[in-house]
Amino acid sequence: MARELMDDDESSGSQQEWTESFRDLARVNRYLGGWNALRDAVARLPRLPDHFLDVGAGDCDMALRLLVYLKRRGIAARGVALDRSAQILSIAAQRLGSAADVVLVRGDARSLPFAEASFDLAMLNLSLHHFEPADAVIVLRELARVSTTAVVNDLRRSLVAYAFARFAFPLFTHSRLTRNDGPVSVMRSYTPREAHELARAAGWQRIEVRTHFGYRMTLCGGRA
Repeated sequence: MARELMDDDESSGSQQEWTESFRDLARVNRYLGGWNALRDAVARLPRLPDHFLDVGAGDCDMALRLLVYLKRRGIAARGVALDRSAQILSIAAQRLGSAADVVLVRGDARSLPFAEASFDLAMLNLSLHHFEPADAVIVLRELARVSTTAVVNDLRRSLVAYAFARFAFPLFTHSRLTRNDGPVSVMRSYTPREAHELARAAGWQRIEVRTHFGYRMTLCGGRA
């Protein structure tokens, strides 16, 4: 199966191209269901988080949206945003500016540099499909290890979703990185049933998979 340009990190484009691609993804999150899917998953939690981890955080779009959502509900939350790419973390730092509510950390989703139960919530947005099943299980196990609750927000694979990404995605995006990776991302994504099986293999309990507008799905659960 074809690789996404974003899998190659720095070698796939300049910092300007990456910044433009993240702007595309922010529009997708806003208008095509990405943020709504995460918000709905967080709203169903028994307790809203005040300390969260965003794995594969990109430019921190979703982390910042979550902070605003929590602040409006009276929660002065703190976040940690982790990404493996130094270039992406540099872009995130520029976007965050002087904001002190999010700390940037470089690391690998398959070996998170945090102790057990360090966070109320660990989330993974638009990243699970970057991992083959064996690595995906490792990532899910790590998310559950470091948090009370884990939430995965990703695309769900279908031919209809692929057709939408192939023909409608260019209307919302400008970057060559995003336009190339959109359809590939859909075909690399998991179905809800596959996501449930991965979570079970990772040792998750209380597993819940929901589908959302924009060919999204959320996977929620944890170790206990």
